[in-house]
Amino acid sequence: MKPLSMWEATSNHRKDRPHLQGDTHCDVVIIGGGYTGLSAAYHLQKKNVKAIIVEKWQAGQGASGRNGGEVLTGYIGSMEAWEKKKGLESAKMMWQLSLDSIHLIEDIINKHQIRCDFKRNGDLFAAYKPGHMDALKRDQEYMARVMNYHDIKIVEKEDLPSEMNTSFYQGGRIDYGSAHFHPLNYALGLAEAVEEMGGIIYENSPAIKIERNSGKVTVTTPEGRVIADELVIATNGYADDVNPTIKKSVIPIESIMISTEPLPEELAEDIIKNDRAIHDTKRLLYYFRRTSDHRLAFGGSGRASSKRDQKNLFHQLHQGMLKVFPQLKGVRVEYQWGGKVGFTKEMIPYMGRLEDGTYFGFGYCGHGAAMSSLFGKMIADHITNEGLEDNPLMIDQLKPIPFHSHHAKAVGILKFYKKLQDAIS
Repeated sequence: MKPLSMWEATSNHRKDRPHLQGDTHCDVVIIGGGYTGLSAAYHLQKKNVKAIIVEKWQAGQGASGRNGGEVLTGYIGSMEAWEKKKGLESAKMMWQLSLDSIHLIEDIINKHQIRCDFKRNGDLFAAYKPGHMDALKRDQEYMARVMNYHDIKIVEKEDLPSEMNTSFYQGGRIDYGSAHFHPLNYALGLAEAVEEMGGIIYENSPAIKIERNSGKVTVTTPEGRVIADELVIATNGYADDVNPTIKKSVIPIESIMISTEPLPEELAEDIIKNDRAIHDTKRLLYYFRRTSDHRLAFGGSGRASSKRDQKNLFHQLHQGMLKVFPQLKGVRVEYQWGGKVGFTKEMIPYMGRLEDGTYFGFGYCGHGAAMSSLFGKMIADHITNEGLEDNPLMIDQLKPIPFHSHHAKAVGILKFYKKLQDAIS
């Protein structure tokens, strides 16, 4: 079993980038070189605003290069539920933003010819239980009637073989607006686009201190400093102590993935007929898809308290894959990896500005492959005073989640898991 992610093993060439040494100046310094930070830098540079990224590891090494590559419409939970929480107009704006996020990614990929196997073939939300089909049908009716969105199709159980060769599910629904891509190759391509626009990325340069003085912000790394007018923190589930308020407002949840060896093309096309991104309604969901080299990439929950537990979770995930596709028995699993998904207390992404002027965007709740690029753009727009008015994803004040002691954190995360499972089931 190879320890690195399948995406890393099959990625395009990764450039060697320097780490920060000495002092340098810019208009905006960005902590975090994932989709959010890269997109913020890209869109700032388009406005001739000089941006510098300091990244703890390498660009795209966190969730942006480890996720399932499913670029999905919407948010966790139904838009009908979000209408009840936020009101109709806000829910409509939220839905449009989710569509805009995928259009934005597609435009960037096309403009810069990023080789990341982007395909807008839709997603299939598979029903684990017969009763889940009722919710999917209600959602289709609501989306057409209220959101004027007609790109959703219900697939009854008897018609499911036209989508997947499995008896594990009870049907599902297709949303033709979704897409999938090679997540790390998109991050690498976006990083190169930032540099083409004049932005600078320093890798292996963790931010260890932030100071504000005389209208400037200084971000210190082990061997250098960036002095800037504005600061963006875009660390999501990998937030650390450099800003305790943000760290205490995001809940990092472990997710794991496995990938098979390349399958015979006929087998790959038989198990998932139309090359869609697939996820399901299980309480601890599975998500999976074909890759361009005919592998099956299969993901699920990765919560574990020890390396032994982690090993067991990978074994259980493999067994889950065989329950969905028993015809893959005997196929070698070539890669296994994990990473952190950032969640918020409200199960919705947050963006905004702290009292000290720090801009932030995080907590994509499993929809970061789509939403984070748009968040980067919206942060850039707000910095240049061109942001949306009444953006329903803007938050006025971050309220840290009260996980203070080790015991409280453990209990709190267990409660959060139940809330998460209720939201997605």
